[in-house]
Amino acid sequence: MTNTPERRRKRRRPFSISRWSVQRKLLLAFWLVSVVPTMIAAELAATTLSEIFDSNVRIWLQESTKVVKDEISEIKRSNARVAQLFLLYTRPPSSRRAAKHDKLTADIADAMGIDLVALVRSQDHKVVFTTQPDDIVSQISTAPNAVLQTIQISGVTTGVVVSTFDTTQDGVDYQMIIATYLDNGFLNSVADVHSLDLRLYLANPQGFSEIFSTQRFEDRPSNMPESITETLRETRQPSEVFTNRYSGLYWPIFNDTGELQGVIFSGLLRHTSLVGLVNQSNLFILIFMLGSALSLSAGWLVSRRLTLPLRGLADGVGAVISGDYSKRIAVIGSDELAELSHTFNHMTERLGELHHLEAQLRRRDRLHALGEVAMGLAHEIRNPLGIIKTATQLLHRRANLPDTDKRHLEYVISEVSRINDLITEFLDFAKPSAPIRALYPARELAEEVLGFCAPELATHNIDAQIDDQAPGATLYADSRQLKQACLNLILNAIDAMPKGGRLTLGIAKDSHYTIISVSDTGQGIEPDMIERIFTPFVTTKASGTGLGLAKVYSIMENHDGRIECISEKDAGATFNLYIPAHGGNLDHEDEEEEDDA
Repeated sequence: MTNTPERRRKRRRPFSISRWSVQRKLLLAFWLVSVVPTMIAAELAATTLSEIFDSNVRIWLQESTKVVKDEISEIKRSNARVAQLFLLYTRPPSSRRAAKHDKLTADIADAMGIDLVALVRSQDHKVVFTTQPDDIVSQISTAPNAVLQTIQISGVTTGVVVSTFDTTQDGVDYQMIIATYLDNGFLNSVADVHSLDLRLYLANPQGFSEIFSTQRFEDRPSNMPESITETLRETRQPSEVFTNRYSGLYWPIFNDTGELQGVIFSGLLRHTSLVGLVNQSNLFILIFMLGSALSLSAGWLVSRRLTLPLRGLADGVGAVISGDYSKRIAVIGSDELAELSHTFNHMTERLGELHHLEAQLRRRDRLHALGEVAMGLAHEIRNPLGIIKTATQLLHRRANLPDTDKRHLEYVISEVSRINDLITEFLDFAKPSAPIRALYPARELAEEVLGFCAPELATHNIDAQIDDQAPGATLYADSRQLKQACLNLILNAIDAMPKGGRLTLGIAKDSHYTIISVSDTGQGIEPDMIERIFTPFVTTKASGTGLGLAKVYSIMENHDGRIECISEKDAGATFNLYIPAHGGNLDHEDEEEEDDA
């Protein structure tokens, strides 16, 4: 095998688009046409969804910071409520009931979750009563706006919510201090949200100290950036921080004089939450992939719908090439492809008819040529046969011949007669006489043929019956030739049932023909023989000439009818003769064929 350049070129391009099927090409074209709109739609959708999601994240962060603010406000309200109770029972040390009242105040504070209750004399700021050591009380500022403060407890910076109340007892002015620590037990309700980081920063002389945090992430510094502090003081508005790894919100807390006392930080770490997945890039990729998948699915359905008739046409053309003109393809819809499918079906139907007509013409040409040869052979053979037969008869009449010689001469005369009969039969087939047609009942023909064959049928133990499905049906035919055709079929049926059986002579009718059928229960005909049994000299009998069915076929053609055989192996055979029902039938059919053409 030579290694041509074309062959090498084909091996180098195994994925050449030119080798793709029509459906794959349509699918590729559909995707290429839709990819740009899909990208634009994905970009718009990703941007919109990302903005909506970021907006929801901002709202969620704001609500998270409000949790801290609301908790601080609730502590202040709780301090105000319990202060009224403490002012009733707390007394200076000079009071006779001071010790008892101090014990009651400490118990109430412990029960209410108040970490510090202290009574300070306003004149000299002396602590006259406290539930905590004096060094802690001394760190607390009693300024009116110092609500959030930081103090040192055992070296740890701790946030404190401070409330101060003025009171006068026995003519002396005092200040009651109620404080609640913001320690690790603060905001237990949100501590289990692992992706949320809530932090509280409070002002101190060195800046802002972190006094509370629900989470501690490695990628987040514990000190609040100075730039954020300056921004909050200048804008007096919350400050957002959105990065690839972190989303956060700094919420300022101002006192009544407008000083920045604290900052609440609410943050979400992206790689531990849905925030890390829902971003514009990921949304674009996801939406683009979904859009492409939908486009490819739609393209596959459309291309399959478009190429399905083409596949049917390809199969149909292959069947026609192989000689099967009965192939029909389904007509789907009413578009151009459906019209093409309809045209193909009409074409195959006409090709089948032309093929049938061509076969008939070839058969007629062969029969015509055969007739010409038969006439010549009959003339050349019959003359010598006549001379042989006459000479043999003269020799047979001599009285002095031995009996053995006479018997041999009788054999010669018999065989010459048989040859002459065979030539006559062959001439009748090759040059059939034109039918002399007349209109007569089909039932009459069936009864006459069965009556003639009754002795032979009874001899072979065959039950015969007439199945008349069309009472009153008529035949426009030559009765003599049609009887000969039916007789040939019945004799063949008898030969097919050597052990007996049932023979049915049926009468039916369609639009233009009366159908005479001969059915037997014999051994049937092989499938490969059905198409050949009407060919001259083709026979399944050991001693047959192969001219019987060919003669029937010729008679039906001369009557403008047809014959068909339906048979299965070991299931009998049925021969249907389609005979014109009346004389005007043929002209009407010819007009219809001309109209179709």
